[in-house]
Amino acid sequence: MQGRMSEAWALILSKMKKIVRFVLGTMFLFFIISLTGFFVMWFTEYYNNIFLSNLVLSRNSETAQKWMNPNSKYDTFLKVHIFNYTNIKDYLEGKAEKIEIKDLGPLTYKEHTTKVNVVFNDNYTVTFRDHRNYEFLPDKSSYGEHEKIFVPNVPLLAADFLIAQMRGLKKMTASMAIKTIGGNAFMTLTPSQYLWGYRDKISSLNFASGKSHFGLLMNRNGTSLDSLQINTGEDDLRKFGLVTQFNGMPLLDFWSEEQCNRIDGSDPSMFPPHLIENRSTLNVFLQVLCRKIPLKFEKQVTIFNNIEALRYRTPLNMFSHPSENSENQCYCRNTQKCLPSGIINATKCYDNIPIYPSSPHFFAADPDIYKHLDGIEPRQELHQTFADIHPRFGFPINGASRIQINIAVHKGSIVEQQLRRLRRDTILPLIWIEITTGDFTEDVIDTLYASTYGLNLIQCSLKYGTLLMCLIFFTLIVASFYCLARKREIQLEKGEKILKAELKALNRIHLSSASLAQMQS
Repeated sequence: MQGRMSEAWALILSKMKKIVRFVLGTMFLFFIISLTGFFVMWFTEYYNNIFLSNLVLSRNSETAQKWMNPNSKYDTFLKVHIFNYTNIKDYLEGKAEKIEIKDLGPLTYKEHTTKVNVVFNDNYTVTFRDHRNYEFLPDKSSYGEHEKIFVPNVPLLAADFLIAQMRGLKKMTASMAIKTIGGNAFMTLTPSQYLWGYRDKISSLNFASGKSHFGLLMNRNGTSLDSLQINTGEDDLRKFGLVTQFNGMPLLDFWSEEQCNRIDGSDPSMFPPHLIENRSTLNVFLQVLCRKIPLKFEKQVTIFNNIEALRYRTPLNMFSHPSENSENQCYCRNTQKCLPSGIINATKCYDNIPIYPSSPHFFAADPDIYKHLDGIEPRQELHQTFADIHPRFGFPINGASRIQINIAVHKGSIVEQQLRRLRRDTILPLIWIEITTGDFTEDVIDTLYASTYGLNLIQCSLKYGTLLMCLIFFTLIVASFYCLARKREIQLEKGEKILKAELKALNRIHLSSASLAQMQS
């Protein structure tokens, strides 16, 4: 009976040892898993890269489809301000000291952009053209499309400049044609005509644009004349969104040196995420300027429903004279003279029409540029470009891209008499535009909120969760080994006590046997 009980106890102890080994092995396994998770979450970018991989514009991917045909709820606003010349006749006749101009606007349009002629290339790039449609929004506009405005006759001023560049018989023929057509340097139009196109006899001549219509934004409506090629990010996420070609060329040919002709910029709708993490300067390639512009990190902001974003702004010296910003030197060397701070000569970018872009209301420009104008009121909060960028994914979620289009008066033989009071190369502002985010719906804002805080919460939970699990399982393993070691010590102590008791018993038996032997002797 006693033997059977011993065997049962031995079997129970054997099973308990197996259970203990299993429990210890399981805890050790979970410890290794949590330790691995701890190192992944704390010392690698694996978590970020999983989500950022969804940005990649791979062929036939859902991301690429949404990029090519975005939902209309993400449409942007195009806001146009037109400079109305209220007293130009009095000024040209010497009855006014300055030219009075009035900023009319904004005229607000809903801008829906899709990608057409899309080709995914084998070198991890995609080539495309933008196709834009516009819808006028009267309730968001402070001026009507069919009101009357008095503005510079851009085709006539452009023709005056182009004819001055001609020679011989061609110049004589073109000059006679323009004088036959006639026209004033300033004219009455509606905003709709001025922006989106009106029939113009000068524009239909071959030496000008070759088109029968002219409008400042006419080429923006519909499919863009320019093609872009950007990196899809498939081979390297750090290249995501970088422009690699413009109209099939890896370099521009508008400027005097390679430094300025290098594109080196991102598409304005997306930026490489690693540049956002490092708060690095972002270069944006703008087709309207035929050059890249920098965006510098300013501060962290909170927008919409407490959504955090990183605010970037264009620097004040973006269009400064090379004496103030040496990086602009190569934007000056292909012109007859270097322009004052605040404007750039983009004549080659605009088919040899003397277009001189600037910031709206000549913000951060040399006051000498607009000293002949009354009505220019530069203000940083209204006229400087800024972008609020998502801190994880690197796409703009708020902001305003602002630029002003100006024309320089050449005062050639066509308009010399009309504009005799104006000095040569006088800058006349035409319009300024800003592209802003649209009115986001609640579900869009909820999505932005989730992508900001939801992913951050998951990341934080995983980081500290793996740390906590590491500590818990490490503590349990140490405690288990301590308990086993302590139990073994107790068993050894019990064994020693039993051994000592047995030795004492044996000694007693030995002494008793010796005493009995003596008595017998």
